[in-house]
Amino acid sequence: MMENPLSDMNSDGKPVPLTTLLPGEKAKIVALGRSIRGQHHFRTMGLMEGKIVEIIATQPARGPLVINVEGTQIAIGWGIARHILIQKI
Repeated sequence: MMENPLSDMNSDGKPVPLTTLLPGEKAKIVALGRSIRGQHHFRTMGLMEGKIVEIIATQPARGPLVINVEGTQIAIGWGIARHILIQKI
């Protein structure tokens, strides 16, 4: 049986991008973007350190991700999602 190489990417405790999660998985946000402007953009969407996110759906070919944050579903692009670092829970 072949294992999913993304399923335990941060078992060593290091943060990984949100894009590594699969639908149904949950994680805690530990860091956002690199720039102040980018961090502000995330925060206006309700994304900030310590929040729990769940992947609702992913699209093929690096399309948008639909995530749930405190009962609100948000669609974010793959390029943005890769700048959100998480710790799987």
